Amino acid sequence: MTAHDSPASATTTTVAPWWRRHATEIVLNLAAILIIPVVAARLWERYSEAMYQFGVGNLMSMLAGNGGWTDIGWEVASAKALVEPGFSAYDSLEAIHPLIGMELAFQDFSSHSHPPMSIPLGLPLVPFDYATWLPYWIVVALLMIAWSMRLLGVPAHLAYPIALLISLTVPGRWGLVSTYPVSALFVSWAWHSRQRWGQAGLAYGLLGATRGIGLLLLLYPLARRQWRAILIALATVAVLLGIALVIEPDALTQWLTTSRASIEANMQRDDLLTLGSILARQEVAEFWAYVIAAVIAIAALWRGSNLFWVLNWVILAVSPIAWFHTVLLGIPLMVMMWRAGRFGRIAVLVIAASAMTQLVDPMVTLVFSITWITFVVASGLTLLVDQVGPREEIPLISRARAAWRPSRAR
Repeated sequence: MTAHDSPASATTTTVAPWWRRHATEIVLNLAAILIIPVVAARLWERYSEAMYQFGVGNLMSMLAGNGGWTDIGWEVASAKALVEPGFSAYDSLEAIHPLIGMELAFQDFSSHSHPPMSIPLGLPLVPFDYATWLPYWIVVALLMIAWSMRLLGVPAHLAYPIALLISLTVPGRWGLVSTYPVSALFVSWAWHSRQRWGQAGLAYGLLGATRGIGLLLLLYPLARRQWRAILIALATVAVLLGIALVIEPDALTQWLTTSRASIEANMQRDDLLTLGSILARQEVAEFWAYVIAAVIAIAALWRGSNLFWVLNWVILAVSPIAWFHTVLLGIPLMVMMWRAGRFGRIAVLVIAASAMTQLVDPMVTLVFSITWITFVVASGLTLLVDQVGPREEIPLISRARAAWRPSRAR
């Protein structure tokens, strides 16, 4: 198999389509999506007080169809504002939350932080009642956590229980009402389909649309000369951006001004513990976060870690905005870390412990959570100690190694 666009070689063995191989799993997933919200509504009627005592009251309330404040609601409210006369997708959450009937737990004058091409992805949910579709999103998000592991070869009997355990932590519960599970799924899909340029290109494009910095992952197909995958990714982003700009011509300007100002304000919050925000609050240029990430990435590549997973880590490490539940976006990388070696397994357990402390006491930090910064540091160290992902020869890196070794011999 070459690293170019050609599909995998045909074999004499007939392989059943994926939907036949996983027919039972698909049926059980669909059943879960349809049944769990109905059961949750019935249980809520009888045991709502007990659910609050066990720390899952807010999530179960949303699962029972009572609405509530959510990240995914903000995404759909921005999509609604995109098409609603008199509103902008980058108006503050305080202004646009009534458009979908979402209640706010507190005043929030922040603006949508994602680029304009992400906003059309929320349009399919705009016509539907928020409290009605939210329970189904929660179940699908839980399943997407499992699917992000399944695409990386984690067996079903491990993936689904692990996804459920993750969902019981405070970061997991918040993550179920965000877009982090779907972004994690796009990462796993891109890796799983890396030899299929059509699927890989769509996965790269959707990841880049939902997280603009995710387009950095295109350096991987670029290094492998998968031109058609890159074109499909860029076309996907361009179509979504075009839709947003046709509906709201100044959406890009709003993102570069209003949204940027909102991001800069959030970076001064004490409960935001990203590498860039920590430096910014110490009055150190955010630029140094990129330098640190670049040095670690180069060292990891030199030691043989796979370019795809190194880039995935860089995208996460330099993200200016990331909360404690953003750790769900790191699930694919943690699967690869676990397989990389002993240090990687220890690192994953440390990350899990930082999240599980909030399971013991849900009031321990919805603020000042160290889960995200623990993930960034632990995963970065794993890249330096273990070889994460299968070794691939990238021409530029191979030439650098070849040039370095003779110079050391002299």
